[in-house]
Amino acid sequence: MTFPTVLPVRIALEWLVRLGMAMVERTGVTDYFYADEKCTRCGTCEKVCSSRKVCVTGEGPVWQDRVKCYFCYACLNYCPTQAVQIKSKWYMKSYTKWNGRYPHPWATVKDLAGQQDRANPGTPAAG
Repeated sequence: MTFPTVLPVRIALEWLVRLGMAMVERTGVTDYFYADEKCTRCGTCEKVCSSRKVCVTGEGPVWQDRVKCYFCYACLNYCPTQAVQIKSKWYMKSYTKWNGRYPHPWATVKDLAGQQDRANPGTPAAG
């Protein structure tokens, strides 16, 4: 059984999600991800980032402002020390410091680094 109000609500929610994603994409995910004190600068986040937004420096990972994020959360889920976190905002509480991580059980860091090559042909892969 369907209700006549379900379709308009679904359409409105879809538009809200699209608007939210457009706003996030426009801001370049500024101050969304960060690495805490557990970061060992191993470079895994850079290797698994298919958009190449993450760049590991001597001070740790940097999420570059001018590169769009695909929101795959591979940097968060594949960090071996769980150092990559999401900052809490006034409208959203992040629980990444306390929750576990959810890497795909069959996809490895090497697999994701290979996808990075296909996503951006002609650019060197992260070692």
